[in-house]
Amino acid sequence: MKDIRVAKPYARALYDAAVEQNALAPIIVDVDKLRELIEQSEGFTQLIHSPILSPQFKSEMFQQLFADAMQPLTINFLKLLASKQRERYLVAIMDVFSAIVDETAGRLVAKVTTAVPITAEQEERFVQQLSTYSGKQVRLETVTDPQIQGGFIVQLDDTVFDASVTTQLQRLKQQLARG
Repeated sequence: MKDIRVAKPYARALYDAAVEQNALAPIIVDVDKLRELIEQSEGFTQLIHSPILSPQFKSEMFQQLFADAMQPLTINFLKLLASKQRERYLVAIMDVFSAIVDETAGRLVAKVTTAVPITAEQEERFVQQLSTYSGKQVRLETVTDPQIQGGFIVQLDDTVFDASVTTQLQRLKQQLARG
């Protein structure tokens, strides 16, 4: 909960600055690059979470790492986070930033959980069906969770569609228990 409270003003500031500088699309690309880097690089994750490294050192590292790869606004934003010792909230800030972008574009985010990874064709069908259902453009986030055994669970805003094998088996067990 604290992460969200800290993240909201920073995410809003990044969004507003990107819009003001007419650089929203490149900043979205930078945020995606950062998200990918955090997922793939243990070293970068340690850098942003280390309480031992000084804010100045982290700022210098951000400048060196991203000088040729990211927008100056993104680099300055990372340096600001380091100077305020808020870089450990970067993931939450990026999540809130993406939510602001989606909301502004009138887009909903649907989280689809499946037991096995889904194909691009299945993703497209989910997007089409959910867009038709909601009347809005839908962006899909997919999660793989073998515990649901099969089927899928879709969360779209406050609505959950649970067509998982686990839930169907639980319902069947309850019906059999009732007689």
